[in-house]
Amino acid sequence: DERVREDEEIQAFVKDACSFGMQDFDHCEFPKSLKSLDELIEYLTVVIFTASAQHAAVNFGQYDWCSWIPNAPSTMRKPPPQEKGLANVNTIIETLPDRGRSSWHLGAVWALSQYQENELYLGMYPDEHFIEKPVKVAMEKFRKKLSEITGFIKGRNEGKKLPYYNMSPDKIPNSVAV
Repeated sequence: DERVREDEEIQAFVKDACSFGMQDFDHCEFPKSLKSLDELIEYLTVVIFTASAQHAAVNFGQYDWCSWIPNAPSTMRKPPPQEKGLANVNTIIETLPDRGRSSWHLGAVWALSQYQENELYLGMYPDEHFIEKPVKVAMEKFRKKLSEITGFIKGRNEGKKLPYYNMSPDKIPNSVAV
């Protein structure tokens, strides 16, 4: 715990994330400093999960969800009804975006849902930042676990009409890159 508290780089990173990554430092709900190893583990877990798995689940599934315009209209041409019972099919159709705006919306969510040609997925580290044997062993163990999870998800999806792969490690980029 003391090593975490006294690590200037960790503390500067956490303070920087709260200072520049959030709108208001004084009311930032993210920690402004870390006091223990457990806090560091939780902090890094949240950051890594959010920037990898959670982003993949939301980003790469958005075309599936948003390609039917009433599910997620990009704009509304009329305000929503203020009283229950006043909406009907015609009101809804008049409120939803027109074909031009809908086409633009479809193109945008399709583009955002695509993987990059040179995408780096979880466990892929082309630059060797670490050469220490314990780190390399940990990375190999991590890659093996990712492979096991990928195999499990592929098996679970076999024969399904609507397979779900967005949380499969081989479909989760290392970072948020839009």
